[in-house]
Amino acid sequence: MTAWVLGLGLARSDLFDPFVSLFILSVVSIGFLYLKKKAALLLLVTGGLWGAADLMFDARAVAVGESWLSNTESVRSTIERVEKYDGYSRLLVTDLVRSDGETSRGKALLYSYGKQQYQLHAGQNIEASVSWRLPRNYLNPGSFDYQAWCFDQGIALIGSIRGNVQILSDFSSWLDQVRRRVRAAVVEVDSRAAGVLHAVLLGDRSQIDTDVNRSFSATGAAHLLAISGMHVGMVASCMFVLLWWCLTRRESWMVSLPVRKLAMAGGFLAAVAYAVIAGLPLPAQRALFMLAAAVLAWLLASRMQPMNTLLAALAVILLFDPSAVVSLSLWLSFVATVAILLWAINANRKDRGESAAKRFLAAVRILLWVSLIASLATLPLIVSTFGRIPVYSLPANLVLVPLYGLFVLPLALLGEVSAILGLQVVASTLMDLSGRAVELGITSLEWLVALPSGELWAVAPSLWLGLLYFAGLAVSGRLWLKGLYQRAGVAVLIVLMFYLTAVLSENDIQKATWIVWDVGQGASSTLLLPDNEVLVVDVPGRRGSRFNGGTTVAAGLRHLGLTHVNRLILSHAQSDHLGGAISLMQSMNRVDELWLPDVPSAYEKDSVKAIIAYAKDSGITIKWLAKGDHVAGDGYDISILWPPRGHVASNKNNTSLVLQVEVGGKSLLWPGDIEIPAESAMLADGLEAVDMMLMPHHGSRTSSHAAFVKALSPGLVVAQTGFTNRYGFPNKQVVKTYQMTGSAVKNSREGAVVVDLASTDFESGLLQWRAGSGSRRDMARQWWEIRAY
Repeated sequence: MTAWVLGLGLARSDLFDPFVSLFILSVVSIGFLYLKKKAALLLLVTGGLWGAADLMFDARAVAVGESWLSNTESVRSTIERVEKYDGYSRLLVTDLVRSDGETSRGKALLYSYGKQQYQLHAGQNIEASVSWRLPRNYLNPGSFDYQAWCFDQGIALIGSIRGNVQILSDFSSWLDQVRRRVRAAVVEVDSRAAGVLHAVLLGDRSQIDTDVNRSFSATGAAHLLAISGMHVGMVASCMFVLLWWCLTRRESWMVSLPVRKLAMAGGFLAAVAYAVIAGLPLPAQRALFMLAAAVLAWLLASRMQPMNTLLAALAVILLFDPSAVVSLSLWLSFVATVAILLWAINANRKDRGESAAKRFLAAVRILLWVSLIASLATLPLIVSTFGRIPVYSLPANLVLVPLYGLFVLPLALLGEVSAILGLQVVASTLMDLSGRAVELGITSLEWLVALPSGELWAVAPSLWLGLLYFAGLAVSGRLWLKGLYQRAGVAVLIVLMFYLTAVLSENDIQKATWIVWDVGQGASSTLLLPDNEVLVVDVPGRRGSRFNGGTTVAAGLRHLGLTHVNRLILSHAQSDHLGGAISLMQSMNRVDELWLPDVPSAYEKDSVKAIIAYAKDSGITIKWLAKGDHVAGDGYDISILWPPRGHVASNKNNTSLVLQVEVGGKSLLWPGDIEIPAESAMLADGLEAVDMMLMPHHGSRTSSHAAFVKALSPGLVVAQTGFTNRYGFPNKQVVKTYQMTGSAVKNSREGAVVVDLASTDFESGLLQWRAGSGSRRDMARQWWEIRAY
């Protein structure tokens, strides 16, 4: 089994460069030959070939020609799934056909804005004018690999709908109709609870409130929101118990019928039905494979050990879905299950013969041990995935797992069945009761998050740190199985303290560095200063968005080994500059100060009021700054050049906070979105040349007039623009104006710009972040695109 997984992993994973993977494969193969392990060698090679073949098959599905990307095209497609957010919908569509008859083998994500989004649902055949692009990663340190996610989901294109959507037909399947009945019953529940019920019944996590999602993630209870092994197992167990109870009501049935086998088969079929109605998400598919292996072992009266059954299920999963070898959700479930099984086998030997009077205490003890072991076994994976240390994971799961297993899921499932049968009143009542239980759980999590260290962020851990942690746990487990419990406990504590110390220790900032992040059509940059000073200027984001400039910058800082911000500076009250502020504050362990422009437009904006309220609740100092203010720090000076205090402008861009920073003999300018009127006023006050700056207003032609640019004469100017943005930023004439003054011009959409301020020249001190090279997915997709087009 290990050889099979290793072969698959080397073929499908980007953990190692392709040539390094080939070298490892060769060395291990020679080792197997030397040891005469022919079966292991065969599995290793077969796994590698199967992984490579599956990679090429997936690449063929998502490969598209350049003609899809050139213009806005009229396209027909079928809606497979609809996710509705605040103000827009995201549609997963299949069977794409252009007006010229060209088709795409892959799926696509379509974004629809406006009122018509509420009329769209799965099963509809639609036609719309769409502007297409390929999936693209933000090019920042620590960025989520969105391209890889789309590849593994079979998504070839990302599209924005232009104009209205025409619904050609609605051939909703029976399953689509069933899901709509369930959705209608859930909608009547309180909104916070309804989002969770959408997730656990229909696999739709788009409805979960952002703060609710945050509470689940911070406490290590996020697994309850994904339809995975626990949910599938709960459904199977409930049906097993129900059938067992029914079939044992008559003695003749107990004698003539294979009660256990029938109940187990019924539980499995119930789990299948639940997963199908939920849309068969990948975690549910994998859980069904594991459940099927266990049921088959029972039905065939197999003498297989539990661990062998689990390994067999893993082999089946990877046989039918080789890409799962790089799925963190699979390994989270597998590692937790392995740890629990190893403990349960030993505990079973020890606890045989206990009296019935101790059953309740034994059940509580088992739940405690299961939660503790699962938390320890999955800690590195959770930290790598969510960036948090779930300090209160144990009490959170001790409360929520029984709550969901005994109340939330059973009541919701009964409500689901009632909705399918058309018993809407009964369905609404059951869903309401389930929702009340969900709300109780949410309140419990919020209370835990409010405790000290309730949301504790970690720096991005290295692969080797995780491997050392698992090696330490393996040693502890070995000691436990030998009965050396005290030594095992001490070993676990040492391993845990070592790991936590490593991921909670921030790196020291050795030299002044300016980072201009790739955040799409928005603005955000960071100044890192010796003595661990971190200044962040602007963070964009859409209202209600879960992932935005705030989460992007926070992930980048954690990747660099930093979990705090000393000063968060918001230039003006527009979402492309401050919409991600709350997300950033929530994603850092500490934010000390919030700076805002002291102008009426900032005080009046609702988004600013929300940011201020959150900052006050979090104990963050708020400062209102204006022209003439000056802040001196250790080795740096910040001057506010604009706007005048209380300034009112017809165009709110001209109320942007403009900062000039002197550090290490270099001068930087942040001009926000100021336009020509503000530039002219600043020019009249007198401007000195700067070494580097951002382009005002992302390079709009309404800014950066010639006299302003000439006065500043920056050595380096960076435009922050979105990839293929509809504004055409930066304007070509504006770029030319800077180049005529001798400025080097960079664009953050080509990768985050990182400047070492201690360097004597820009060429040696400037780095533009690039995506990692050698991605197997990219190589495979490009091969198909070259071959086919």
